Amino acid sequence: METRYAICYSVNIPLRSEPADGAEMMTELIFGDACVVLEETGTWSRIINKTDGYEGWLTTKMLTFVSKEEYDSYNPADAPVVTSSFALAFDKGSDEKIILTGGSVLPYFEHTYNSFSVENRRFVIDPSCLASRGNDIVGTACQYLNSPYLWGGKNVMGIDCSGLTQVVYRIHGVQLQRDARAQVVHGRQVFLSDALPGDLAFFANSQGRITHVGIIIGNGKIIHASGSVHIDTIDERGIYSERLRKYTHSLHSVRHIDFHK
Repeated sequence: METRYAICYSVNIPLRSEPADGAEMMTELIFGDACVVLEETGTWSRIINKTDGYEGWLTTKMLTFVSKEEYDSYNPADAPVVTSSFALAFDKGSDEKIILTGGSVLPYFEHTYNSFSVENRRFVIDPSCLASRGNDIVGTACQYLNSPYLWGGKNVMGIDCSGLTQVVYRIHGVQLQRDARAQVVHGRQVFLSDALPGDLAFFANSQGRITHVGIIIGNGKIIHASGSVHIDTIDERGIYSERLRKYTHSLHSVRHIDFHK
């Protein structure tokens, strides 16, 4: 099979464990992600995400194919990022609009007109949706409060624990790996007592396997996606749910990651 290259111009594309609609959704491509097609079978393609190296299956017709030259020259990490949890962009020549979610990247962006290119059409976006959030990682995470938990989700309408941390850090210029057990290699370990707002806290099961991640917000609190995105108490033992009146996650480690936005 000839290698093919593509960009995601959908608000999100489910990435599944097998080439079937009923297969587990492991993650999503979101608008502006690029990928290489590794394998095709029927209406399905197995791809690898250019940014985080995640592999999975998606419906081929949801991709927009580009040349190798275009793929090679396009680096999502260099493109402007949607910093609000939700945004709309409008075609300059019609009333057509594109829905965008936090962490979406905008290819071939022109700052003069706040516009980006999709298949030779230009869409305009409100620049406030791209405004730098500085070092306010906690504020960015709080945009997702009450979003429902969705295994594999990466947007405000459904998100999982490591999807939340990956998208929030992407908005602040840091590309994390997709899963909690892979994110734990980033940054440097710190004591919980020395943790700063925005640091990542990781949690393990009884076998010591990392299964959960959240964002420290200070004053003994953490924001994380579990059932929904919400705030709980954290201490050296782990996450304590006031609502459930019990510990729900056992603390493994805390990591500090530098960011540049």
